[in-house]
Amino acid sequence: MKMNPWTLSVLLLLAGPLGADPDWHVEYPDSFCVVEGSTATIPCSFTHPKVHQGTGAVVERVERVIWCHSAEYCIPPVFFGYDSSNLRADSRFQYLGDLVGNCTLKIIKTVKRDTGTYRFRFVTNGGGYTGTKGVRVNVTDGEDVKIRSSVADNVVKEGGQVTLTCTSACSFHQLDVNWYRNGHTLSETGPALHLSCLTNDDTGNYTCSLDPSGQKPSAPWSLLVGEDEGRHKCDSDWRLTVSVVSVLLAVFLLLLAGLVFTKRRQAQKKSSDVIQKQEVDCKQEAVGASEEVSYSTIHFKRNTSRSAPGPEHEIVYSEVVR
Repeated sequence: MKMNPWTLSVLLLLAGPLGADPDWHVEYPDSFCVVEGSTATIPCSFTHPKVHQGTGAVVERVERVIWCHSAEYCIPPVFFGYDSSNLRADSRFQYLGDLVGNCTLKIIKTVKRDTGTYRFRFVTNGGGYTGTKGVRVNVTDGEDVKIRSSVADNVVKEGGQVTLTCTSACSFHQLDVNWYRNGHTLSETGPALHLSCLTNDDTGNYTCSLDPSGQKPSAPWSLLVGEDEGRHKCDSDWRLTVSVVSVLLAVFLLLLAGLVFTKRRQAQKKSSDVIQKQEVDCKQEAVGASEEVSYSTIHFKRNTSRSAPGPEHEIVYSEVVR
């Protein structure tokens, strides 16, 4: 079939830059299926030129990202999917990527009409590109969800352990799984449920569901926990753990008390040394003051009178002052 040259140019421009420039690229995973009501995550990455190929070195930056459903070129407006420029887009489609190279998309609570081929398009300040290959997503019902056990028998002795895995014919991507025992929701989530140190309280029917509402659970898997001395092992392990923690805590408190006592002794010794030094300085000052002596002048006077008996010379001390 012949095609108008102008039409061909337009289609090539919509798909991406002419010449199949390897700098423009979108990478998708292989096609996969998800169970209706579950959350589907589509990993995706993209690349683009760093600068414009025109005149001048203008940095290339992404300004808009689009995910479309069953549309070959993702040309806006997009009525089913995600568009960063459309604030009224379906809230079930969440863009987990960025404007640099990650284009991961998350679809919450998938429904049958979500089945189709998804494509990613990004628009820069220098052009736009669509990964036309796309990724095929099939949404199936939850009847094929089953539980696989790590043990061959449904009877497990007390103190034992078992791992239950929620499986399906679909290949899941970042699967969100909810677990139930006798219809009651468990706090554990994820594809695998690990049960250890089993007791009689763990006996019951276990189911898993990819639907958060739990309306489409798997077939139940029955667990019966039988009596066994193995439970004492779990108790002893618990007691051993408590003992070790208690000993470590006691050692820590003793070290802390020793450190505080040492610091206090050092502070007291330092204070005592200061007081003793001050007392010694005071005593030295007192002794120095008491040993200071002031002497006045000593006068010697010759006795010229001969009328009175006495020594030939009389010494007169005026005063000695200390």
